[in-house]
Amino acid sequence: KEIGRANVAVLEETFPVAMKTANYLSGGQTLEDAAARLSAINKANIKGPWNLSFSWSAAFQLPLLELCKGKEGALQLDAMSKLYIEELKIASAASKGEYSCTEGGGDHKGERKRKLED
Repeated sequence: KEIGRANVAVLEETFPVAMKTANYLSGGQTLEDAAARLSAINKANIKGPWNLSFSWSAAFQLPLLELCKGKEGALQLDAMSKLYIEELKIASAASKGEYSCTEGGGDHKGERKRKLED
């Protein structure tokens, strides 16, 4: 929720309303983390006129490629099709702020490198 509110606050202060969309890069996030974060952003986007989404390529492609590992180049078309449809359902729900994740899903898990002084 905090990530969503922070992103929308920045957009409301800096992003022109004439721009109809903003696409974030998934940047190696898992599909689940990206979906949880995008859903939180879209839930927080109450008054903004923007379509907010991700450029999903890495989040979609990496799990599909994992299905082919160790298969000596053989494409697992049935399994890939099923997984792709599931991924699209997740992305669709996230784009509408309707993705349900586990408690803490999408939370930032970065480490603080140094202690901030008051």
